[in-house]
Amino acid sequence: MKKFKKIKNIKLILIAAILIIAILFGAKYIKDKNYIFLYISPDTNTSIFPYISKSSKEINQILFQAAKNLKTYRPEAKIIYTNGYGSGFLKNNRTASDYDYGAGLYLGKYEYNGTNSLQIAEDIIKSISLYQANIYSLAKNSEGKFYIQRMSNERIYGINENENSDAKLMAASIQTALKGKPYNIKVDSSTFLMEPNEIVLPNYQFIKLYNKDISYYPEYKKMLRELTTTIDYYVDIIDKKNNQIYPMTLIASVGDGNRLYQPEFKYFVPNIYTSAASFNYARKIIPNMDNEKYIEIRLSNYFHHYTLLSYGNSRSYGSPLKAVKRLLQCTDIIAPVLPQDVKQQIHNSAYNILKSPTLALLNDYYIANGILYNITKATSFYKELEKNKEVSNHIMDMERILNDMINDPQIKYTELKPLFEYQKAINHSKTDITALQKAIEEKSLDANHYIESLMFKKMPDSKKLNIYITYLNKVIQTAGLYNIKFYQDSNEHIYVLKDDFTKNLKLEDINKLDIVNGFYTKTYDSNTKFEFMNPNDFYGDTRRLTNGWVRYNPNKLQNAIYEDLKKYLIKDKKNYHLRIRPGLQRTNS
Repeated sequence: MKKFKKIKNIKLILIAAILIIAILFGAKYIKDKNYIFLYISPDTNTSIFPYISKSSKEINQILFQAAKNLKTYRPEAKIIYTNGYGSGFLKNNRTASDYDYGAGLYLGKYEYNGTNSLQIAEDIIKSISLYQANIYSLAKNSEGKFYIQRMSNERIYGINENENSDAKLMAASIQTALKGKPYNIKVDSSTFLMEPNEIVLPNYQFIKLYNKDISYYPEYKKMLRELTTTIDYYVDIIDKKNNQIYPMTLIASVGDGNRLYQPEFKYFVPNIYTSAASFNYARKIIPNMDNEKYIEIRLSNYFHHYTLLSYGNSRSYGSPLKAVKRLLQCTDIIAPVLPQDVKQQIHNSAYNILKSPTLALLNDYYIANGILYNITKATSFYKELEKNKEVSNHIMDMERILNDMINDPQIKYTELKPLFEYQKAINHSKTDITALQKAIEEKSLDANHYIESLMFKKMPDSKKLNIYITYLNKVIQTAGLYNIKFYQDSNEHIYVLKDDFTKNLKLEDINKLDIVNGFYTKTYDSNTKFEFMNPNDFYGDTRRLTNGWVRYNPNKLQNAIYEDLKKYLIKDKKNYHLRIRPGLQRTNS
């Protein structure tokens, strides 16, 4: 009996040893290859992972090498996560256009002695400049894997030419943030709402790359695609008065304060983390989030995507496919409170659209045309690409997509005539950059508008979209949450769109509302003068400014529904946990 137990124990020890060795080898493989997929949302489309592996690995190589190079100046600098996001991760989507990518870079510790906030700010700006300059250099020397569009210094570095005023603004932000309370800070004409662990980063720019290895499925059209990269920066400030360490996130003052690009604001829509470095960051996300913060961020995600959901009209925001994708994202975020049959109807309609081969072809041409427009805006960038015949090849790819459309049973040849005429004008001018720029400037926008109308015409269930959009808004309104739309004209007049909710408000009451702008943190001080605008009075130079979301005088029923909304969302929290997939690679057929 003892002998038997001894043998059994030896076997268990051997099995444990084998498992440990396997784990160690697996960890080493992941570390060496920097190659792993982590995701949180259960709605993430994992079938695309093998196809995005190559582009993920290639951009990671640049991001990590740039961080390694930065260590000569900031020894503590390190990547803490890399992540991919965008509509490509939605289930059943055959119309993914590009690849949005991000990374978090920790710059290290800074000691604050009460008087050196400007020096800290200047060093942070210099560190960011060096990091982005490294990315630029590595992309330029990537042997055709990547092309980087932004050529001027301030765009490469992500910092405005006037770095002195930016540093002063950041220094003031550091001093205020260390007081440990939420605060406002004004950047240009915008006021940003900041949390006590946040420092403003003025005049930040994205890094726009182009890559030919982006893919999502076997039939995906291989051509130049955008790979827009956003870097989030983090520092620790050590206050020498009390030797306390304050972890700080740099918040980019992009446009109207859009926080979409920070990973904590993407938990509830499909996105992924793409490196072993991300593991420690990603695994702490949901378990360390209290219910109140969880509800706040989940609803903020909803507010953001509904804000972009074309303002109640599926045709009013560029490509109609964007509206479908945002409809799907909004539906998935509040799915726990939707009736099962309604949720299924929305999913069925959205998936039918996103799976359409016809729409995928139209979208590919639409995206390719936008890229050609961007390439030709800068003559130097065009010449750099054309050294490798990239522009000529891109124009040939556009022609191939058009030819594929001829064989599509859903598209009549007569419907393609305007696009063939446009393509003919491009082909006629492609060897002369000046003529090509002129042709694209004159005809590109009309071509895109034509494709948008053609896409809407070919969309199955298109008439149901506005019904679904209105329905989702009604669901939120029953919980006492209302939407306020702000617009601005060329004379800087700010308008509040008059609708069923705002018609019951007085203009002077708008400033008194506790407005939550989702990701939009632009706010208005008490001196702002508003005007009401009727929907029919919307005119050419009036542009969307932002949306506000507010709970306004909720009644007992609305309060009860709001509590139920929170209860169902909290119950769904268990479904948002870290999942891991290896980085197996597959190439397109």
